[in-house]
Amino acid sequence: MALPKHSANRRRKPNGKPSDSTDIGELFAQRFNVVSIYVVVLLLLAAAIVWSGIKTAKNVQQYHQDYKTLQDMKKQQRKLQVEHQRLLIEQQTFSATPQIASRAVAELGMYSPTLEDKLIIQPGVPVAFEPVVPTESTDNADSTNDGLVTDIQAAEAGL
Repeated sequence: MALPKHSANRRRKPNGKPSDSTDIGELFAQRFNVVSIYVVVLLLLAAAIVWSGIKTAKNVQQYHQDYKTLQDMKKQQRKLQVEHQRLLIEQQTFSATPQIASRAVAELGMYSPTLEDKLIIQPGVPVAFEPVVPTESTDNADSTNDGLVTDIQAAEAGL
């Protein structure tokens, strides 16, 4: 915009001529005072639009990250659910063991062996057997025990 040569806003000397010491800043301030308000408002709006765009981009990025985290957590939850079901089945299986033991004692007359009934065999160590005293004197029991002792002695000799 060009300034008119004869502006009403210029200062004049008392003799009627414009002064040569007129400040340029004052001229712009007088001439464009209304325009500067619009420029400031437009700059503020432009800054608000840019800020809004940046915030929107950040929010979209955060949404994508949160969605990925949610999907990972759902996968983990499914895996944990399968593991929980497996552990429940395993727990039910082990809870049946005392029932089996009580039935074995009650129905079959089974019992847990005492320390005297147990025999621990280690490789390379000679084993001494006590003769088993049969409750009934039968030839089959003696021949079975003799066969067992000879089988064990043969196995030790082979080691």
